Amino acid sequence: MKPSRFEDALVCINGVFVPPEEAMVSIFDRGFLYGDSVYEVTLTYQGLPFLLDTHLARLKNSANGIGMDLPWSDEELTKLIYQGLQRVDRPRQYVRIIVTRGGGEIGLDPALSDGQNLFIIFRELPLQPKKYYEKGVSLITAEIIRNPKRAVDPNVKSGNYLNNVLAISQAKEKGAYDALMLNAKGNVTESTTANIWIVEDGVFKTPPLEAGLLGGITRATLLDLGEKHGLKMKEEDLSPHQVRSAQEAFITSSTREVMPVTSVDGQVIGNGLPGPLTQKLHDHYRAYVEQVISEEKKKASKYLD
Repeated sequence: MKPSRFEDALVCINGVFVPPEEAMVSIFDRGFLYGDSVYEVTLTYQGLPFLLDTHLARLKNSANGIGMDLPWSDEELTKLIYQGLQRVDRPRQYVRIIVTRGGGEIGLDPALSDGQNLFIIFRELPLQPKKYYEKGVSLITAEIIRNPKRAVDPNVKSGNYLNNVLAISQAKEKGAYDALMLNAKGNVTESTTANIWIVEDGVFKTPPLEAGLLGGITRATLLDLGEKHGLKMKEEDLSPHQVRSAQEAFITSSTREVMPVTSVDGQVIGNGLPGPLTQKLHDHYRAYVEQVISEEKKKASKYLD
C-alpha cells in the first residue's frame, strides 16, 4: 500500500480522533456541497497553541457572519485541541478547525441542515524556508478580484474560497509565491492567504478592513505592537502602484509571521532585499510570541495529562 501523504496527521471529527485515512465526510455535507462552513488556522510554538482564545473568538464571529451558531463552547474546543496536540506530539504543529453547517436534504436553504459538523486537523508544520526571509518572495497582481463585502464578506473566514484558489493559480503560473487581490475599486486588499503591508516614507501601511479583507490576527497584533514600540502605523487604501513603488513590503499571517516581499509584478521593491523596518517589526513580533507562549505554559497544565 502506498504511504499516506498525511501519515503525520491526526483528525478529530465531532470529538472522535481518527487517523487521516479514516477521516471521512458525507457527500451531503453542506461544507462539501456549497462551501457552507467556517474555519480557523493556528499553529503551535513549543507544542502550545498560539493565541487560541483569539482564534476561537474569530471562529465564532465567522459563524455569526453566516448565521450559524456553534454548539461547542470554547472550553470544549480547547480541550479537544490540547488532546490532539498531545497525540501528534510535535513542537510545531498546524491546527485547522472547520465547522460545517452539516448534512441534510440537498438544497441551498440552511434550514435543511441536520446539525453542524466539527473537524480539527493536526499535523506537523515545517518551518518556512529560510530563503523566503533572507531574500524575500515575489507577488503578482491577480486578475481575479476579492469578494465584495456585500457578496461573501472577506472578514468571514469561510470555506467559500474559489476566487482565492483561482488567484493563487495565476500566481503559480507566473512563477510567483502569491497573488495580490484587488477590490472592485482597484485598490489592494490582501494576498490569497495573508495580509499585505508596505513601508512608505518610514510609515507602515496596510489596507483598512473596509477595503474588503480578512482582519488577520497577526495584522492586528502588529498594528498594536508597532504603536507600542513607537513605529508609525497606518491603515489606508493602497493602489497597486503604491505597492510596486514601496520602499519595503511584506505579508503577514499566523504561519508565516512577517515575510518580506521583494518583487511585485516583476518590479523590484526597494533595493531587492528585505528591508530593515520589516526586520525590526518581525523582531518585535518574535519577542511577543515568546511572551505569549510563556503565559500559555502557565494555563496549559489543566489541559495536559
